[in-house]
Amino acid sequence: MPRGPEFSALGLHLRSLGRISKFELQLQPWRAHPACPPLALVALTAWPAWPPENLVALGRPEFYFLPNPFHRLLVDKLDPKDVCGKFGFRSSDSCMGNKTAACLNMCNGRGTCVGGWCHCIPGYYGGDCSLSIGSAGKPEILSGLGYKPSKHGPSIYIYEVPPLFNTWRNIEKFDRPLYSQFWKRIISSGHRTLDAANADYYYIPVDFRYLFKDTFGVLKYVWETWPYWNQTQGARHLLLSTSDLGGCEGKQLMNIRNITSKSTWLTAWGLTRKHPRVWWPGCHRPGIDIVIPIPANTHGMLYTPLNPKATSIQGPSQTLSVLYTPLNPKICGDNKDPRLPTTGGFQQPQPAVDLETPVTGAASKAHASPVCQTTTNPLYSAARPGYKIVPRSASYVTDMSTAQFCLAPTGGGHGKRQVLVSRFGCIPVPICDHVLQPFEPELNWSSFSITVPEADISKIPEILAKVSPEQLKQMQEANACAARHLWWSSMWGGIFGEDGRYDAFATTLEILRVRTEHPGTPPDQYSLVDERWKAFATCSLPGEESDSSKLCSYSGDKDLEHVAPTGFCQVTSVYGKYGIPGGAICQGYPDLANCPRPGE
Repeated sequence: MPRGPEFSALGLHLRSLGRISKFELQLQPWRAHPACPPLALVALTAWPAWPPENLVALGRPEFYFLPNPFHRLLVDKLDPKDVCGKFGFRSSDSCMGNKTAACLNMCNGRGTCVGGWCHCIPGYYGGDCSLSIGSAGKPEILSGLGYKPSKHGPSIYIYEVPPLFNTWRNIEKFDRPLYSQFWKRIISSGHRTLDAANADYYYIPVDFRYLFKDTFGVLKYVWETWPYWNQTQGARHLLLSTSDLGGCEGKQLMNIRNITSKSTWLTAWGLTRKHPRVWWPGCHRPGIDIVIPIPANTHGMLYTPLNPKATSIQGPSQTLSVLYTPLNPKICGDNKDPRLPTTGGFQQPQPAVDLETPVTGAASKAHASPVCQTTTNPLYSAARPGYKIVPRSASYVTDMSTAQFCLAPTGGGHGKRQVLVSRFGCIPVPICDHVLQPFEPELNWSSFSITVPEADISKIPEILAKVSPEQLKQMQEANACAARHLWWSSMWGGIFGEDGRYDAFATTLEILRVRTEHPGTPPDQYSLVDERWKAFATCSLPGEESDSSKLCSYSGDKDLEHVAPTGFCQVTSVYGKYGIPGGAICQGYPDLANCPRPGE
């Protein structure tokens, strides 16, 4: 019996028949056998009855291909909390609900969506039913629809892992459903390949943040089902995690650090070494991993001055030089807002603190308040005309849109402030030592931001005062391009009247392409060896963005129709967190094979 994608086809079809008599009867991975070529799949999908007599599980017992929670509830009449709860569902209605739009790519019209995952019709398989076996006995993508590979690399092979690792899990419980968006964009952008032996990269379509005890299981399934992990020792394998600490959050992820040492982690965690004063681990490895931007959004994004239609907001003005907001309430180490001059003033300055000396244990708590209240605190030293200093602001959209510089402390090893302020046309001022920002050093962050070492926080006013008007203008122009790289517009919709060719997904794949074509090149030198990357990084690829190719507008601002550069994307209430099939870039197109591919 074939393994890999052929196994998924068989499993999905057998479960779709809905005739599982007992929960104990479980379909497991089958071992490859020379007498069972891939073409045999066509015959298997026509089995008249399920289960066959004397089914023998030939795979390892650790990797049960469990029946859909719907079957278990229907046959064994178990409590939904015992079954559906394991996958993030709260009730039998949500666990068994049949809502076509609630599945990945709406099953491409080739399956039935039940409980958030696709029951493919006979002959089709995969997490979104996009695969089938052609007349020549070879797998095909979106057969009959004219699917063509992208003109530019990389080619990516997607592992079709058992749905207990991904699509059985309730996507609505994911606060950062990026793994599925990445999955569908690989397909709709033409970067998916079924030629696994010659693929540039391999994508495991899960979010390692949500796997918990199954973290090791999905890797083991991959290396026991396909030969490519073992052949590469995990290199060229893409592992995505939206965890706050990237690939180092929790015991489960720390336990796989060694076996994924050659893999490429896609995370927002850019800390490259253990922080000198707290326990934050340094997990990011430049040139191997990629720091991706958090898909942070906020109401009022269409008011950005980088949106040409947002006439009610002017461009960066000279009236507000620096904005210190929103500040993390934990900046003082006590989970409380910093005290402002208008609310009682500061403590008397404390003795200077050696920022390079690690402080741990009980001493760290006593250390936190003095550090916050000394002159190293920007709140203490930066109160001057032209500066707005607040812990939070109801007018943050206007504030960020009219300030020249915006403080963007990155928390531990990642943050969203630098992404948000850039999106509003404000020059980010990141503060956190040993942290690389999204797509850094591949993108030249010094061209559109001012990074300040923690030891120089008190010098921020002097540092920013040295930026000349000419330099500021150049940085603002570079930031207008960087803002496109830092937003996942092809997934969730445009903000700037763009077509998505420079968005965060495209930027991730361009980095992977350069690594494939120029192996060993330091990431800060990509522009020196690759002309396409040089043009891409500066948003200057050949060809203009026509009005007809612009993305639908981000739909989180439904009350801002007067500033939307294009019509709104269809709302998430229609599709849920799986979003528009193929991504926002595919809205209005009949299928994923014919979605636009700008920049080609």
